[in-house]
Amino acid sequence: MPSRQLILLADKTISGVERSLNHQLRDAELSWTVRDAGFDSWLREMMNPDSATRRETGAALGFLLSPRVLEMPEGARPQIDALLDVLERETPARTVLFSNLFADPLGVMPLARHADLMSAAADVNAKLYAFAKKHSWFHVVDHAGLATREGTRHLADPRFEATAQMYFSPAGSKQVANLWFRVLRALEKPAAKVLVVDLDNTLWGGILGEDGVEGIEMSASAGGWAYRSLQQALLQLKANGVLLAVSSKNNPDEVQRVLAEHPDCLLRPGDFSAIEAGWGPKSQSLRRMAERLRLGLDSFVFLDDSAFEREEVKGALPQVTVIEFPEDPIGLVAALSETFAFDVPRITKEDRERASSYVAEAERDALREKATTPEEFYRSLGLQLKLFRAGGAHADRLHQLILKTNQFNLTTERVTGDEFRSFLERPDMLVVGMRVSDKFGDSGVTGLAIVQGIGSDTYVVDNFLLSCRVIGRTVENAFVTWLAERAAAANAEKVRFKFKSTARNGVAKDFLDRSGLSSTDDQQLWEVAVPPRPDALPAHFVTIDDREI
Repeated sequence: MPSRQLILLADKTISGVERSLNHQLRDAELSWTVRDAGFDSWLREMMNPDSATRRETGAALGFLLSPRVLEMPEGARPQIDALLDVLERETPARTVLFSNLFADPLGVMPLARHADLMSAAADVNAKLYAFAKKHSWFHVVDHAGLATREGTRHLADPRFEATAQMYFSPAGSKQVANLWFRVLRALEKPAAKVLVVDLDNTLWGGILGEDGVEGIEMSASAGGWAYRSLQQALLQLKANGVLLAVSSKNNPDEVQRVLAEHPDCLLRPGDFSAIEAGWGPKSQSLRRMAERLRLGLDSFVFLDDSAFEREEVKGALPQVTVIEFPEDPIGLVAALSETFAFDVPRITKEDRERASSYVAEAERDALREKATTPEEFYRSLGLQLKLFRAGGAHADRLHQLILKTNQFNLTTERVTGDEFRSFLERPDMLVVGMRVSDKFGDSGVTGLAIVQGIGSDTYVVDNFLLSCRVIGRTVENAFVTWLAERAAAANAEKVRFKFKSTARNGVAKDFLDRSGLSSTDDQQLWEVAVPPRPDALPAHFVTIDDREI
């Protein structure tokens, strides 16, 4: 991914945040660099249309505000409203990170004064979150959560504010930088998709094979509270799109009995996308899950109380994120909170529906086994492909696909959110979103094609990708046929697909080999003349709806 710059705009001195954040970004080899626009720059730079920040349209903006903005004579809300209005009118839109606000409790008459400041902060924060919901390029950075967790005594020191106009102390600046680092990382790195958990002394207290069903603990009482809290956290992850799985060295029948019947167990068999109970190496168990779920192992996170099992998985599967188990199980939820693996800048509708989509996939597999031919299976699915011209409302989900999709991805080129949004505005480009459904349900927005050369004699597909959930249902063939027919209707002569071979997109290469397209010698361009010859392209069994193109 190309280098990206974030300009930090603040009401106070934040040089310590800038230094710490740049250091972390370099160590993590992320593409971001950070530049501080200077003391009290947040309004000065943005309200002047000729300022350096306004002219530097290729940079993202980060508003890092202290609680002091709440104490301005007119309050923060009028200034925030004016600032959001400026951001909303910027063309093209660019990525904006904006800290929410918290009230500093240090002051005279703390009972009444702090209540007023908290109310003012709540008003501003409600405005920020409503704005973020409306604009996919706008992200709220949770300073209020950081202050609640760490306390303002650990974030601020009046001595530094008095001498250098630094609200955040050196120690506090590092904490703030840590938070901003997580947000920037989430904007660049795809989140993990699967959490695999052990059972004994992980999902519940005790060892099933030794303590029996009645002896394991996961109630709300003292002995089981930590494990019950973990189960509640796992349900939250599942509700937000993370797939749950079990890898346990236990008797499979006993595991199913506990998950299905134990009165204190919050998680039931249907909450897991895979349950593996047996006695082999856990790395092999994870490999089988990855194959069954059609996901890369770098999408997996592993949680196990056994140091031996953690080391076995680390050694055999370095792609998997292995969480270090806390000394006390009370720290399990904190361990999940502190891992970056599941960080996302925002949660999409498709994220929340992911777990149910894998249940539907299991039903499709069962139908596939009963079908006598592939054609019978495809026809029985009742496949529907809805194609739509991508707009701002779709930008988050489609950009997420660009970052996450590896197997069926013709180039695996990662573009920034700002670059992707600029594609949506170009008259010579067509960004096609794809929504796939069948009789088992709607798989959601699971495909994308970026087409250049609209209006010319050659359409060039810069990238074409599909989620692993819909690969192999002839959807890919349907899209190629549709695009060739559309190009022919526009009097174009060729459709070309760019291809870049990587270690992970062999599925895309397999598709090209049987696509009916011809390739150049280096196989970096694949093309079809339009209109295509009869039977030049493989058959598909998909009904296409392109009314929103």
